[in-house]
Amino acid sequence: MKKLLLLILAGSLTFVHQSCQKSNLTDQPIEATTNTVSAKVSTKAAGACFSAPYVDTWHYPTPQLYITHGNQYARYDVLTNTYKGVNSLAAGYAGVPFSSFDAAYVDTWHYATPQLYIFSGNQYARYDIQTNTFKGVNTIAAGYAGVPFSSIDAAYVDTWHYPTPQLYLFSGTQYARYDILTNTFKGVNSISAGYAGVPFSTFDGTYVDTWHYPTPQLYIFRGNSYARYDILTNTFKGVNSTANGYAGIPFCQ
Repeated sequence: MKKLLLLILAGSLTFVHQSCQKSNLTDQPIEATTNTVSAKVSTKAAGACFSAPYVDTWHYPTPQLYITHGNQYARYDVLTNTYKGVNSLAAGYAGVPFSSFDAAYVDTWHYATPQLYIFSGNQYARYDIQTNTFKGVNTIAAGYAGVPFSSIDAAYVDTWHYPTPQLYLFSGTQYARYDILTNTFKGVNSISAGYAGVPFSTFDGTYVDTWHYPTPQLYIFRGNSYARYDILTNTFKGVNSTANGYAGIPFCQ
């Protein structure tokens, strides 16, 4: 259990997931093309220590957190809070044409095996987690019609607030909601309005932990710090340094 330096705000804070509902825009399924598009350089701001975090529950007995930084990634055991090592993106994600990852999330709804979606610059790649196979690349504009962002800083999937899984995509000081099953853009909001209490104006990375607390917790990275946010109660729970909370990971330490 991570020891958070709690900065609890008085009272419960409301998590407004969208301030203005947009007209539903239908789109083709989120699909990466089999043709490789020329890779773009990451547009994520310098200073991001932990990028593109996601949890893999398929390769090991316990859930493993994957975190990238530059052209490397680290593996961290979520249940035992143990750093497991570092590797290069080229070695660990063969075929993916990105030198760095901006954001990532796992889709378990469109294919028989879990698919990792990786964002870099104005593009994204699809990677089969179980078979460790690169499946193609596409542009954000083509794959996520309606989402008004040219690049993605962070992403996670919420399966608790709506009947269908909702993908949250962060870019700068804003975020968009996108329905995964219907492939529909649902609207945009500011981080300050939607995640009240979190002391970050932008997010470098996000992932959901369902193992340490009775309710799902969103972990939000910014620079060498992270915040914890309760998804079900929409409550900011505190902030800590990555050095304290993720001991051993050699990024920005």
